[in-house]
Amino acid sequence: MKNILYIGKYNGIIGGIERYMQKSAELLRQNGFAVHCRYIESGGQEQEAFAAAFTSIAQFSVDDQILQNNDMIILHNIIDVKYLEFLPVNKTFFFAHDHNIYCQRHHYYTPLGRINCHRAYNKFICQLCSLGRNPAPPLKEYRKFPALVLSDFMAENLRKNGFEKVCKLPAFIKTAAAEHDFMPGGVLRILFLGQLIRGKGADIMLKTLAKLDIPFTCTIAGAGKDRPMLETLVEKFKLCDKVHFTGFVSEPEKLWANCDIFCFPIRWQEPFGLVGLEAMAHGVPVVAFDLGGVKEYLADIKNGFAVPELGDMNIVFRLIYEHPELLPKLSKAALDTAQNKFSEAGFIAKFKEICGGRQ
Repeated sequence: MKNILYIGKYNGIIGGIERYMQKSAELLRQNGFAVHCRYIESGGQEQEAFAAAFTSIAQFSVDDQILQNNDMIILHNIIDVKYLEFLPVNKTFFFAHDHNIYCQRHHYYTPLGRINCHRAYNKFICQLCSLGRNPAPPLKEYRKFPALVLSDFMAENLRKNGFEKVCKLPAFIKTAAAEHDFMPGGVLRILFLGQLIRGKGADIMLKTLAKLDIPFTCTIAGAGKDRPMLETLVEKFKLCDKVHFTGFVSEPEKLWANCDIFCFPIRWQEPFGLVGLEAMAHGVPVVAFDLGGVKEYLADIKNGFAVPELGDMNIVFRLIYEHPELLPKLSKAALDTAQNKFSEAGFIAKFKEICGGRQ
C-alpha cells in the first residue's frame, strides 16, 4: 500500500492538526509512501512549506480522480456530509484530532463557568449548551468509518459516542538532544507556545504569574484572537518587564533552548497536546494541567508536573526555583519518554499494520 490521501481544512498551518498532517506526511514519504493532500479552503501560515510536505496538493473536488485512485484516505477534519458518498468506505478513516465530532460547542466545556464536559453527545442537552450556534455533529454519517486517535482519552470518547472501530496511532517525534543551560542567572524562564485562544489557557497562566514572587521571565509564542486581551492582562498585572510576546513563530526550535520549563495551562481537555511532546523531545520539562490526553506522555514528578485541573501552578514554579537540580533530571526523563515511547519507527510500524488491515 503506497498511495495515501489526506483531506484537511486548510492548506497552511493553523494549529496542531495541520502541523501533524505536515510532519506525518514528510515521515511517510521518507518511508516510501506517496502522500497527497486535498483541502477544503485556503488559509493558514507557511503554505509553501506545508505544500512541500505532500506529493501533490489541491483544493478538494468531488470530481478529483484521486478520491478513487488511492490506497487509503484519512479525513483530518470533518467535511460536509454530502461529500462522504464520494469516499470509499472500505479505505477511509476519520482521524479525531478535536472534540467537534461529539461536542456541538467544539470546546467540550460549558459556556458558563467553562466546566469541562465528560458526557456523550445528547441532542437536547448539547443543543442547549451550544445556544443553537452550531449544527449537530454528524455522528451517524461518520460512525461508518474506522476512527484513528492519538490518545486513549480520545478513544474512550469516541467509543462512548458509538464508534465501534477505533485505533490508536501513536504520535511520533524526532528528539533533539542538546546541552541545556538551565536557569542562567537564577531566573526561571517559562515558555508558552500555542494558539492564543481561550481553550489554551494563556490567560490562566498570566493570572497565576501575577502572584508569583520569584525571579522569572515568560515568553508567549503564538498568534490568535485573544492576544489583545492577554496584552491587557499583562499591563493590568504589571508584568510588562517579565512577559514577552513573539507572535507566530515559524521555527519554534529556537525557543526550546532558551527556556527552562514549558507551561501548558490548558483550559479544555487537550485531545493529545503535541506541543507538550515537542517540548520533551527538546529536553524541556512540561508543567501542565492534568486534562485530556496529556497523560500519554506526562508522568507527574518524573518528566514534568501534572497539576490538578485549574490547580496552583505557582507551587510547581517555586519548587523548581528552589530546587534547580531537578531540571536536568526531568529533562533527561523527558527525552527518554520521547525517544522510547514516541519514535518514528514505532509510528511507521503501526501505520503499516493499519494499512495492511484495510487491503
